[in-house]
Amino acid sequence: MPSLAEINPLAPETAECPFPFYEAMRRECPVYQVPGAGFFIVSRFEDVLHVLRHPEIFSSKSGPGLRPVPDEEILAIMRQGWMPVNTLLTQDPPAHSRYRALVNKAFSARRVASLEPSITAIANDLIDRFINDGEVELVRQFAVPLPLTVIADALGVDRADMDRFKRWSDDSVAPLGGFLTREREIECAKSIVEFQHYFAERLEERRTSPRDDILTDLLNAHIGLEGEESRPLDMAEMLSILQQILVAGNETTTNLIASGMMLLIHHPEVMQRLRAQPELIPNFVEEALRLESPVQGLFRQAVVDTEIGGTPIPAGTRILLSYASANRDEAEFPHADQIDLEREAPEGHLAFGRGIHYCLGAALARLEARIAFTLLLSRLKNIRAAEGKNDYTHVPSVILRGLKALYLEFEPS
Repeated sequence: MPSLAEINPLAPETAECPFPFYEAMRRECPVYQVPGAGFFIVSRFEDVLHVLRHPEIFSSKSGPGLRPVPDEEILAIMRQGWMPVNTLLTQDPPAHSRYRALVNKAFSARRVASLEPSITAIANDLIDRFINDGEVELVRQFAVPLPLTVIADALGVDRADMDRFKRWSDDSVAPLGGFLTREREIECAKSIVEFQHYFAERLEERRTSPRDDILTDLLNAHIGLEGEESRPLDMAEMLSILQQILVAGNETTTNLIASGMMLLIHHPEVMQRLRAQPELIPNFVEEALRLESPVQGLFRQAVVDTEIGGTPIPAGTRILLSYASANRDEAEFPHADQIDLEREAPEGHLAFGRGIHYCLGAALARLEARIAFTLLLSRLKNIRAAEGKNDYTHVPSVILRGLKALYLEFEPS
């Protein structure tokens, strides 16, 4: 078992397999100052929860990821679109509550539940396309298009543009993870501007031809921030919200479906039990979220001098909340590294955060994953890893965790 001193927390190999690093932090230094990086990592469940419960002390405005302040070249590209504004993920109360209230309706329990027939139809159609092949690359052929189609329909945009939606989504999150080349950073900035112009055109179309979709809802929304009269959202605000909905609506669910199936491949006894007892699939989804948290962590910034777990934190310090480490904290989850389908309070993990920034799309992600695993396990027999094709590597990121590919073989049920 490596010690903390032997691990470079920002090395690509640590991002690929971060769990020994998380364990070493929890054991040796639960609030760990990353050498030379200027931020702390909080690794224990209790301490992460403390930060999430105190947004008045720990602000979200510094941004969710490792991306540095844009330089002049990147800013010049960004100015070709709309400069980013703080709305949901990067906003604090009371403004955060007012923005969130505008989109809560789109992700209410009733509205999400009403999507089950359409999500089931989308998932069945995707399986129909590969079921007679006896093999599938699950990420590209199923885990990506399922949530991406659902969110495209909710936004009211053309499914024919989904390849572009996926590229824009990937390019929105890539700068957060800390492993971009300069060329890729520029490419991502240009891609986000392209996203902005596409959705600005769709929003203008809704002004004259409204529909029952999130774009029209945003156009009709009014917000009153502190010291302001109630007013419509401006274009930068609408685009900020849409970008976050697009990313949150597909990236994390894609990663959940792929990593969950990887867990089942590695634990065939669990797969066998879920086939026999499909009512346990929701519990498995929670364990997959806990063990392979799609969002490994997000940043906060201390607005006053404070402390976390007895460690002094000066005002202005950035803090990475390691949800993934907290979700494997033995003090909170007995036999934390194991899949336990009878775990007490299975939804008690932090994969969706907690408090005011609790994931807006959590109910939708759970529904999509439940439908996905139910259909995959009922329609495909003898699911196994395709021999010689999988290396189980992940997209390099300190913030998100997602498999690059998952090759499976099976027999149609």
